[in-house]
Amino acid sequence: MSGPYFLECLSGPNGDCFSSPFFLAPFALVALVAAGGYAARRADVASFRRVRRRALRFSTSLLILSLAAVGYFLIFDPQTVSTTDTSPHAQAVWAATVSGLGASVGFVAGALGLSLGGWIAKQVGRRERMNVQRLVIAIDGPAASGKGTLAKKVALHYALPCLDTGLLYRAVARDVIASGGELSDPIAAVAAAQALNAATLDDGRLRGPAAGDAASIVARIPEVRAALLKYQRAFARQPNGAVLDGRDIGTVVCPDADIKIFVTASAEERARRRHLEYQARGEATTYEDVLSDIRRRDARDSSRDISPMEPARDAVHLDTTALDADAAFQATLEAIEARRRGRCGKNV
Repeated sequence: MSGPYFLECLSGPNGDCFSSPFFLAPFALVALVAAGGYAARRADVASFRRVRRRALRFSTSLLILSLAAVGYFLIFDPQTVSTTDTSPHAQAVWAATVSGLGASVGFVAGALGLSLGGWIAKQVGRRERMNVQRLVIAIDGPAASGKGTLAKKVALHYALPCLDTGLLYRAVARDVIASGGELSDPIAAVAAAQALNAATLDDGRLRGPAAGDAASIVARIPEVRAALLKYQRAFARQPNGAVLDGRDIGTVVCPDADIKIFVTASAEERARRRHLEYQARGEATTYEDVLSDIRRRDARDSSRDISPMEPARDAVHLDTTALDADAAFQATLEAIEARRRGRCGKNV
């Protein structure tokens, strides 16, 4: 499409314009990208939002630059726009400018299509939640059993909010240390629990081995557990339900949860997984140290007087020793659906 014809379509569209590839291509692009945006948002909301934000920023900037370039020609060199009786160089620059505008329109159409697909996925998710009865799912288990990854996948599948309750205790331990207190000091630990800011739970420092070991110390203090219990139960009372993972969700926090899953794996397999996580984050540690830490935490969590780690009597047991994340997720979904239909046993 030539520059003059392109501008003619913009200023006064006719039948030829509507049937031209230039007119039809953006609509086809919007439909195609909308399908991708729909699938992307259903799979991972956070990643979708990040990509959408970058796409809108890039396409808008490109469109502004392209419009500025066209505006320059219209104002300062209208002869090149209205006739071909100009230098080949000027015509080449004008043609490149028009092509750039067309490309920017395509990028904007793609970004809008991505947003449209995400919006449709959001509305579908809302309708699905309206059609699903309130569902509270409790997932318990020892460290590195896979319960955290499993809880996130289950929450995404059922469009439910998810809470890693272990982060609450890690955050309390972090704040106690930051204030110069002792982890075993009930007064300092309770003060940190009562002042905990849930917005800080995404702190990367909460994922390290030291944070986990510190958390198991403050978690032994009954007053700390009582202070955090109210927050956890309030989280579970959301309109559509929630998914919570921890050590005592099915036994203490949500004893009336609709579904209770107790996830476990051998200490050796859990140590292998956790060691790989630390290596991926660049943290220097050995497999032997990780295994020793896991066994120590297991003993501490299982032997504490208040809310010890143990499966609820009506929990479904899931051993993930020989399962990867996807296989564990599928087994959990089958157990959840079977339990909802009232015909699930104690083990999967």
